[in-house]
Amino acid sequence: MCSLKNDIKTAKKIKEVIELLRKDSISGVSLQGYSQFKKVRIGKFRLIYTFQKELILIAIIEKRETVYQTFEHLFKNSSILK
Repeated sequence: MCSLKNDIKTAKKIKEVIELLRKDSISGVSLQGYSQFKKVRIGKFRLIYTFQKELILIAIIEKRETVYQTFEHLFKNSSILK
């Protein structure tokens, strides 16, 4: 995993995207093979999320290079994401 401590600009953008998701102002693209999940591009990062009832469940925020492999591992090993 990577840290956003030194990347304040990207951290603020991620916060803005989450707020837009909460307000239903944006919608991500469906994740191939995992239709209940959507992804949003935030610079070099991807945010993968789903809705469970009235909650936004953010599964992962990670750099594009590794996010899909990490998400697949989390999905296979976590009952909360299913």
